[in-house]
Amino acid sequence: MPQTTHTDGVSSSEIMMMFTGGTDTTLAAARILDEGKVDKLHLVTFCNGICIKVENSAKHAEELKIMYGAEKIHHEIIYVTELFERLRSPLWEIVKESGSTLSFDLCCRLSMETAAIIYALDHGIDRVCDGTNIDQGRLFLERPEYLQVAKDYFASFGIEYFSPVYGPLGGRLGRRAELVERGFSVGPEFLEKVNITTCIGHQPFCMAAFHTFMFTSFVRDLPIVGNIVERFGLPLDRAVKLRLDRESIGRKIVEEHLAFNASNETGIRIQEHFCTTRLCGKNAVEIAFPRGSRIDLETLAKIWLREDRASERDGELLLTSEGGLQLQVHPTGKVIFVGTKDRKRAEELLQRLLIPHDVIHA
Repeated sequence: MPQTTHTDGVSSSEIMMMFTGGTDTTLAAARILDEGKVDKLHLVTFCNGICIKVENSAKHAEELKIMYGAEKIHHEIIYVTELFERLRSPLWEIVKESGSTLSFDLCCRLSMETAAIIYALDHGIDRVCDGTNIDQGRLFLERPEYLQVAKDYFASFGIEYFSPVYGPLGGRLGRRAELVERGFSVGPEFLEKVNITTCIGHQPFCMAAFHTFMFTSFVRDLPIVGNIVERFGLPLDRAVKLRLDRESIGRKIVEEHLAFNASNETGIRIQEHFCTTRLCGKNAVEIAFPRGSRIDLETLAKIWLREDRASERDGELLLTSEGGLQLQVHPTGKVIFVGTKDRKRAEELLQRLLIPHDVIHA
């Protein structure tokens, strides 16, 4: 881990944020960047496989780049479907044992935290944050006691977890007002009055959101719904017990990832995950070169053209196909092989299609 100094809660090196693009994480990102003491802020949006409009998270990420400089911000979308499935299986047994469908939310949040740990370790980052705040405290997920358990989980891997906007922020309308004052785009104000974020068009939408809405909004105060909430809620003590049980699986996932990387003779970091937004739901293997590496896409495209290999540019990406797979080559030093989960096959293609051409630079 790189050595960092901490002043006023902000690292002088790099910070990774579990970023939705919504009100809270956008405001948290802006406040961190306001301090001017972070070299780069990694905004990482995780999707558990049942989210739609994941690309919405890029809207506020782009606005942050305009306000603070693109060199200060990296935004990435990572699908954690398989990780989430491991943490929540067998789902109905977990729900039955915990007595609450909110155990689904617990496992979802834990999948993002586990993926954040992996991302931070891979990128040499020792601080991770999110947009959790006390105004969300109607669920156990935002209670200080529960957050302490989360902090301990991160700390066991040498990572500090913190919430830069946890304190009182004037409620939902107050946070919205601050975003407006800062110049961010937001939605209609009336949504906040019924506990729906005005940034609903700026963040992913989870298909389980209606279920959670019943537990967190004014609806829970209605007589009939209140009885349901009382019956199927997840008390803090049971939530912590379930989390600690699921954490053991999360730890195993992290250790498996670290062990695989340590045994990888090529020195290349490999992650298996569900990949970018435009390819939602397709299995892929990502091969990432050491931190700070760059791939010369222009030169690579010319070499492939001489080899009669078809390729095309898609924004910052260079795309080609081989044996039924699509290769996405990113200038930031990573290649994603879409359509396979076979790491060895991905490595073989990398050695044949990229390595000999000397287009990867530190």
